[in-house]
Amino acid sequence: MTRIEAGERTRKYNYLVGKPLGNDFIAAIMPVPIHPEINVEEIFTIVFNHLPQDQSLSSCDEFIVAVMLNYQEFMDHGTVIWKHLDDVLESLGINED
Repeated sequence: MTRIEAGERTRKYNYLVGKPLGNDFIAAIMPVPIHPEINVEEIFTIVFNHLPQDQSLSSCDEFIVAVMLNYQEFMDHGTVIWKHLDDVLESLGINED
């Protein structure tokens, strides 16, 4: 999906932040560029640690919407636990209309 579509989906489902999902809680919902050299975990780490971003990220055309779970695990161990938004919506029984 495009940057704009990913941004719209992020805003639409932002109300899910803080909601339980299994044994975890939804910590963040974020559009993530699909990039051959940087994975989703690295992008979340860049954002949450306020690190400089690779300039090539701004030229990405394809995005997914990723959901970060268990912020405490990230804070304690630097481990990013995430799922694709579509999988989270399916787990929560939310139909996207």
